Amino acid sequence: MSVKKSMSVWWESRHIPWLLWGIPALLSLLMFLALYIYRTEWNPLTVHDRYASVKKTAMAQGDYRTARIACERALEITRGDAYFKGRYPEHLFDLAVCLINLGRPTDARHLINTVAPFDTAESDYSYPPAHLYMAKVKWLETKERTPELIAQVERHLLRAATDSPEMAEAHQMLGELYLSRKDWEKAKLHLLKAADQRGDAYLLLALVSQGTGDPEGMRQWNGRAQQYYLQRLGAASKEDTGMRMGLARTYLLAEDFEKAADSFLVGYKRSGEPAYTAAIGAVYASWVESLKRKKAPAGEVLKRISQGLAFDNRNETLLMELVRLSRQGGETGEEAAKAVQSMLTAGASNGMLHFVLGVASLEKNDEAGAAAQFDLAFKESPELPQIANNFAMALAFGTNPDLKRALTVVEQLLVRYPNLPAALDTRGRIHLRLGDFSAAVVDLNAALPNLAGYEISIHTALAEAYDGLKLPELARQHRELAKPKGQAVPAVP
Repeated sequence: MSVKKSMSVWWESRHIPWLLWGIPALLSLLMFLALYIYRTEWNPLTVHDRYASVKKTAMAQGDYRTARIACERALEITRGDAYFKGRYPEHLFDLAVCLINLGRPTDARHLINTVAPFDTAESDYSYPPAHLYMAKVKWLETKERTPELIAQVERHLLRAATDSPEMAEAHQMLGELYLSRKDWEKAKLHLLKAADQRGDAYLLLALVSQGTGDPEGMRQWNGRAQQYYLQRLGAASKEDTGMRMGLARTYLLAEDFEKAADSFLVGYKRSGEPAYTAAIGAVYASWVESLKRKKAPAGEVLKRISQGLAFDNRNETLLMELVRLSRQGGETGEEAAKAVQSMLTAGASNGMLHFVLGVASLEKNDEAGAAAQFDLAFKESPELPQIANNFAMALAFGTNPDLKRALTVVEQLLVRYPNLPAALDTRGRIHLRLGDFSAAVVDLNAALPNLAGYEISIHTALAEAYDGLKLPELARQHRELAKPKGQAVPAVP
């Protein structure tokens, strides 16, 4: 029977009272169906969760345009709604991350400042991950870690760790910060809170134990760190440089230099990463310094120097120790001298060797010899900052100063490393010799906070510069700060 015929039969046989009685039931059913559709598809909670899911997926995939739209839609729903109060700062921060990745950092900065307020007063919009983000940006992207910057990082981390005590990364960063200050108690407090979730904290706790004179604690934490890094490296599908570095540090802490070098060698064979050869050279440099502290035989020291230079023939520490050994005489001294001569005549460019020969000449007050070696070093390796800086100093303050060339060399260096403190100090002193006192003050003041150990020398130079500017009070203040005098001009670390 067709639908049309069925409807015709129904119409002819209809019973009007029954039809009227059924209308309320039909309307109730329709209302219930509409309410169900609204509750499951169009109510604010469902719509919010849908946008939040789209946002999360898009951000994970790097689709920040879609994520931005989802953030904005979610913010429209959560704005001013008490039920969504806890989600509003989250969406605001995620929107800022999207804007950063879409090339709109200025707009993003305002949003981040809203959810990561620097003021310690309570804020409804304060969002722990935003505080952690700000701390990481300031710590990792700022070249000059001034006391003011460190204080800002600490405040953001403390806010993140206080508002979200389970945030292990914030506790670990706080632990590292306090460790750098040798504030062992605070460092341990925060690192213990991070250790269950972040294996890197084991190594940091070992360093805290070392700093507090607890060798057994150091051994235990260091052992746990070794197991953590070994497990991570064993489970990794490809070479993990960060884990490899952590493992090597645990071996170095235990003064197991051979295992540290072997670990880096395994990493090099797996990845072919050239940085590993420099790391092996650094391990041997630490090994040599340890042997010297223990007054090991010169032959043993030379053996480790030679092994390290086989991996990195530009390691400054190893070359310096080789040159010093070559001047001690005896059988080992002769062997070291032959090694130096062999490196010089091998034809391979090694500006670092000439650099350390220049430093050795300065130790013997041979300025002419030092200047000649620095000149050769700069010609062969002008890209190395310590070579360029020391060459500029030799040119400016040697027996036959060439201030114009010295200024050119150091300015070329500062193009590559704009905030290098030692280079700023060098340029400031050159400006001082040239009589450009204003430029000298600018450079010397910029270098002063970041050259610990050389403050007296810099204050002395600043006093001279302020004298040149006819500012006697400032000159007097710096002379007071320069007492006692006599510090050397710094080289690039």
